[in-house]
Amino acid sequence: LHKVKPPLFQTLGALSLVAAMVAPSLLLRVAVLAASASAAASAAASLAPEGVCRGGSTCMSGQSAVQQEQALLQLNADRSFSQLADAGSQNSSAGSELTLSTFFWNVHWECSNAARGASTNCKTQVALRFAKLARDFGAEIVASVELSDGMSQPVKLPSYGLSGWTQVDGPCQKGSGGDSSALAFAPGWNVLSSGGGCLRHDSDTRAFAVAKVTPPVPIQGCSSLCVVAIHAPHGTITKGHEEVSRVCGEAKRTCTLAMGDWNVPVGDGLNSRWSELISGQAPPLLAEPNERTCCFPDSDHYGVFDHLASNIAGARSAGHEVLPYQILEENPVKQHRPVVARISLPTDGSTPIS
Repeated sequence: LHKVKPPLFQTLGALSLVAAMVAPSLLLRVAVLAASASAAASAAASLAPEGVCRGGSTCMSGQSAVQQEQALLQLNADRSFSQLADAGSQNSSAGSELTLSTFFWNVHWECSNAARGASTNCKTQVALRFAKLARDFGAEIVASVELSDGMSQPVKLPSYGLSGWTQVDGPCQKGSGGDSSALAFAPGWNVLSSGGGCLRHDSDTRAFAVAKVTPPVPIQGCSSLCVVAIHAPHGTITKGHEEVSRVCGEAKRTCTLAMGDWNVPVGDGLNSRWSELISGQAPPLLAEPNERTCCFPDSDHYGVFDHLASNIAGARSAGHEVLPYQILEENPVKQHRPVVARISLPTDGSTPIS
């Protein structure tokens, strides 16, 4: 009689077959991604409020919690392996890739201005946490929204823990109010030109920042990248398109990364905001995540708003994390969940840009 192999041996056999078929470089990327995912999970867990799980539900204790975490880690590993295997078959002739980590967070103006009951220490603590999360998750580009001195001037992120980074401000002053967005780039990124401002002419206006940059490694088909931090209005974008064109030129058409609070889910709404601000030639080729990020407190708000979008040919998702709400002890009043989004971009195989 033939013995039925236990699931473990079936799994090992399947992995052996995959290992024989997948290029060694791909297996190395799997190992690196697994290590990064483990570190990211540890970082997220260490920052979650006690008794609160990443999804916002009450954490289980004891063996049930361990079993749930093991199941989640196995599911994520399976997904990551599947994505990398697909990429290996699709991009085997395209050369290497740059996997870029981005971080973006709308902390809301109440915290920045100690308004509506937010603590006077809220801005300092949220700025420090912003920088810590960016470092912990290995981000190279970050976008802040409503993290400001006053209503419209973005705080200087290098002063709060991103030493050596290059910041691009997007202030939008409207009477005594306004809005703010900012970009910051890790050392090794070179900012060629920059700008920003308001996205509407009326009280629904929001802020954006834009920069034309060269990354540490050249990207295939892109001599430079157009990077946008966006806080989209709830209505149509009526300003900003000319500024993006001035800063980025033709790079906006096929070499753009845009991240932040779009105030709409992925789909037709995001595509419309993209067309109004960046390029009406075509919608983005990739946009993620598409899950709830708004807003604390969950009982009062609901929004699928915070995304990274790109029109770079060959760009692929390399995973994301929607993190728990932060520094609730400072009573931030309202807040989006911070987002880490990773994107793999095809490189052109030439030497790094100096």
